[in-house]
Amino acid sequence: MPDPRPLGEVRWAIAATGDVSRQVASDFAAVPGARRAAVLSRDVARARAFADEFDFSRAFDSLDDLVADPQIDAIYIATPHALHAPMALQAIAAGKHVLVEKPLGVNAAEARQIAEAAHRQGVFAMEAMWMKFNPAFRAFTDQVRTGRIGEIRTVRGCFGLPFGAADSPRWSAERASSTLLDQGIYPVTLALELLGAPDGVTADGRIRSDGVNLTTYVTLRYDGGQVAQLAASMVEFIDPTASVSGTAGWITIPAPFIRASQFATHATDGALTGAVFSSPEVSRFDREGNGYVPMLRAVTEAILCGDTEHEWHPLRASVEVFDVLDEIRSALTSSTNAVPTDLQSIADKASRPGTP
Repeated sequence: MPDPRPLGEVRWAIAATGDVSRQVASDFAAVPGARRAAVLSRDVARARAFADEFDFSRAFDSLDDLVADPQIDAIYIATPHALHAPMALQAIAAGKHVLVEKPLGVNAAEARQIAEAAHRQGVFAMEAMWMKFNPAFRAFTDQVRTGRIGEIRTVRGCFGLPFGAADSPRWSAERASSTLLDQGIYPVTLALELLGAPDGVTADGRIRSDGVNLTTYVTLRYDGGQVAQLAASMVEFIDPTASVSGTAGWITIPAPFIRASQFATHATDGALTGAVFSSPEVSRFDREGNGYVPMLRAVTEAILCGDTEHEWHPLRASVEVFDVLDEIRSALTSSTNAVPTDLQSIADKASRPGTP
């Protein structure tokens, strides 16, 4: 277990210095009880520059040294996908709490490994699914669960965004890059949060010859007749909105739905009138920082309370999502989707919207 820390304080380290880490580091400044203690990068000069910019105390270029330091309580891991599980497992073995940037691992087996290791060590572990801590997300899921739109029947969620440059790490098979893990995980998480695990999965899409998933179109089927229709892409835009429909209305969440600060509820309230179309009830919320503050605050508070999971996104929820992601991946690779793809051509077009 981590060494005793000052009352009411968690000493955080960030592993990696990319775009996500920069947003998270900035948001840590708004979290009571979160001390910015250390930064890890393969390049110690980069770690020092990052630490200076965001007011972290120290810089490391070795994970071994970081996890051995008794002055570190928790680590936010934001490295490439393929490194999430190995680094999380090493940190957990050293008694550190971990918050792992999504995806928690690259498959269900890795997610289970992390969950089992954290349970054995008695440390906090969570996938950083910040969407589920967004106040708008909490509010619209509460409306759904309390029957505001009747019995839920369908969920739709999409997240398509071209990544552009061919040399981006997001195109790397070695780093376990894929639209399924980078973008598709959000609509799948949304569907399971509202409908639970599906009874059937069908999927189509495009897979590059080296195994990198470029586009994914998914239908989740339920024995009760409910359906979730989901899509993701890293080579084209797919309207990044979401909706939930029921027997008494529907809720729409604007783009990008993963960090929306408002949603519109179209409810019949017992009578079908034109108002259900023209006058939805719009719920609005303030965004804190870059959007990570609610999650970082909740996790810091949980660690200070001695909790090893957070009820809004427990490890079992991540494992259930990965079971479905693995099914989707299997459905994609067993179809006729694995075709050679000209990466440079796709990347060039993605960086020039409107190119035919």
